Amino acid sequence: HIDFYNPGGLPKPLIELKSKDISMPRNPIITKLFRMVRLAENAGFGFDKMESNWIKYNGSQPEYDIELDSTIVKFQLRNVNEGVNEGVNEGVNEGVKALLELIKKQPNKRTTYFAEELSTSAKNIERWIKQLKAQGKIEFKGAPKTGGYFIK
Repeated sequence: HIDFYNPGGLPKPLIELKSKDISMPRNPIITKLFRMVRLAENAGFGFDKMESNWIKYNGSQPEYDIELDSTIVKFQLRNVNEGVNEGVNEGVNEGVKALLELIKKQPNKRTTYFAEELSTSAKNIERWIKQLKAQGKIEFKGAPKTGGYFIK
């Protein structure tokens, strides 16, 4: 998760700030970061835009810890491994392990090479690559036609 801490309480109740108040940023660095990734606008309603854009982006509601002397907004990050059941099919897991080993030994290769080396279909390789990328273990580097997969 990401916590943003601001000293001092809110000038008005959160519900009022989210519904109708035009915000004046108190932390220009955080404001700039949110604007760069298009989670906030240059001017307008701050809390409601930030909240609705985070929900669209991440699917989770920001949490607020509001005290008289501080305000903390927590953005929960999603787990990329959520919903992946590694014990469903032993053969698939063995294939993923074999693919990972092959990428270690032969980096900068493409799907067709791996399919031929592992005697399986390109569809299986694509599925396994998707799983390994979601786990953050591999990445594709280079141009779409000439690049290949590498261990992170």
